[in-house]
Amino acid sequence: MIDINTLVAAYHFGNKISNTSFGRTLHLRYNGIKSNLSPETWSLYQDAIKTCSFQHYYSFGLAYKKVEAVCAEKEGNFQKSIIELQGCYELHSLIEEAEQLGRDLENSLLQMFVRLPSKNISGTFDSLDLYRAWMNVFYQLQSTKLLSYLHQHKLNIVNKQGNIQKFMESKEVYPFSRHNRILIRKLAIMVTDKDIMYSLELFDGLRNSILQVIFETHFNFLFRLNKNEIVDYREKERNKVRVFTTKVFGTEVFRYQGCFILLFENNTLQDIGLIKRRVGRNLEMGDKSFSTIEGLLYPKTDYNLFVPDLPN
Repeated sequence: MIDINTLVAAYHFGNKISNTSFGRTLHLRYNGIKSNLSPETWSLYQDAIKTCSFQHYYSFGLAYKKVEAVCAEKEGNFQKSIIELQGCYELHSLIEEAEQLGRDLENSLLQMFVRLPSKNISGTFDSLDLYRAWMNVFYQLQSTKLLSYLHQHKLNIVNKQGNIQKFMESKEVYPFSRHNRILIRKLAIMVTDKDIMYSLELFDGLRNSILQVIFETHFNFLFRLNKNEIVDYREKERNKVRVFTTKVFGTEVFRYQGCFILLFENNTLQDIGLIKRRVGRNLEMGDKSFSTIEGLLYPKTDYNLFVPDLPN
């Protein structure tokens, strides 16, 4: 059984949101878009959403802008698609309401760095049950000792050195991407620079992951995988980060738009992982296929995650 951690708390909060009246309304609006668009336009919009990694509730609006930009440079069916999207009331209502919820959650998450989150945020936390679930996220975030870390490194974070500032401006939002790792090696002048950059990457990654897990849980974008569906599973630790590779029959993973995977055993959540790569292959014999999923596993328990290890 997985130990409680911040992302598990975010997952439970996302489930709570999906059962609220406004959460159900957003989901219904999203599902209603398909019936108002042609299959080609719906597919185009879905593909655009998949390119908006780690943009949580802003994904719908960003995807629309991406499609709009592409269609402006093309003719024919693309022009028909943008006209459909422009005239789709459900889509524009979803974008507006989802972005408001995204701002509410972002602002409340920022509050957690200085005080208890408020209940009075645009009506989002009117439900006591929902607020309690959000408070669980707060307590788990506190247990990582992130706030202590921020206080300890306040001067380095507020008054960033040139190379650290450049890292923050140039890094990708997708946590621990190859681009970000190369950027750290390139910009770090001293060992302390490297430590600070990796810590800032972990901080940004955790903050963005909380919001992304909530969003993906709410809209059922998370990929859920049971142990009995796994053909092969491998896991190893690199620099205290657990890396996993798993193979499953079929290509179901490509239907899901999320960045995260939930690993279950006997209907019990075992791990939450960040998907870094998905590969589909056809088997040499027959018409069956399988998918390979690679990624990083979040710590089963993130207590004292930001406390540096003491030297031996």
